[in-house]
Amino acid sequence: MPLVTENYHQKKLKEYGINIKTKYIVENKILERNTDNSVNDDISKGVRCEKQYFLGTELIHSEKLFDSRIEYTFISQVEENNDYTCPNCGMTSKVKDFVDGCPYCKTYYNIDYTDKDLGSKYHYDLVLKSNIYRVITLLVDLIISLILSFIFIKVTSRTFNNYDIYKVFIYGGILALVLYYFFYTMDAYVVLGPIKKYKDTQNQKQRAFWERTKIDKKIFFNNLNYEVRKYYYSKNNIIDYDILDYTEFREFKENDNFFVEVKADVRVVYFDKRKISSKIIKEVYRLKKVNDAIIKLNGGPNIIKCSNCGASIDITAGVCEYCHSEIKYFQEWIFDEKKIVGR
Repeated sequence: MPLVTENYHQKKLKEYGINIKTKYIVENKILERNTDNSVNDDISKGVRCEKQYFLGTELIHSEKLFDSRIEYTFISQVEENNDYTCPNCGMTSKVKDFVDGCPYCKTYYNIDYTDKDLGSKYHYDLVLKSNIYRVITLLVDLIISLILSFIFIKVTSRTFNNYDIYKVFIYGGILALVLYYFFYTMDAYVVLGPIKKYKDTQNQKQRAFWERTKIDKKIFFNNLNYEVRKYYYSKNNIIDYDILDYTEFREFKENDNFFVEVKADVRVVYFDKRKISSKIIKEVYRLKKVNDAIIKLNGGPNIIKCSNCGASIDITAGVCEYCHSEIKYFQEWIFDEKKIVGR
């Protein structure tokens, strides 16, 4: 069942006939969520590990680079199967039957969930994950080990026969495993050591930001992701994006307004002529805190009425379909007029 914050994405993908299968690591399990809702596992503090892009039934693109410090929670299945009674006409059914509005009186329902905590940083990578790196390292270690074993046996043995050849492979295999563990461990310290130090510094800065500003982190990230989705999906050739890392948060005041600038590394995914490509860019998002009264979305279904004519409205449409009045803010944080500051 789509969330309010996912509607823009799903409508666009449906238009192009694209389904995105996203896999998450949750504890020791691999769970999945599909944009066509064919698979919709509940995710609690899951780490994204892969995205597969299907055009119809054909896999045409995949992405495997994600920041494992960013954890995602999507809880929907329990909510979907709860009983719900339309307050407008009294019809009772499952929540999932009201996704596109009440089947009987067509009242709009805006679905959102409070159990989302997007963008939170918790940990850094402790091991090198690339399979290619592992294979290359093992092959190099094996070759070096066989050469060293051959030289050792050749120098220390009086003769060199078939039995010695077996010893070369046995000694070489044992030495390769030792060297592989040694080099792999050393790389984890040498290569990831500076990365760990940098990430720990970034995390400390962000913890200081949240403590200093007292901003509700869950609301902020949900609002940020909603605004970013609207921005990217308003462009015809963009079908997906992933924030790979939040690199800096900065708050400031200007003309009695409170702003937060967020620097991020973002992968943007493009679709053109049945082909998908991606590019990693740097963005600076500037968000303004809304001073006016906002429409609060509660967990589960929300009926939101137009402040002008009283009709139930789809908040993702932006305007009331009956009187065309602009819908008031339901975001506590929105992009300011400058939208995205720079690339």
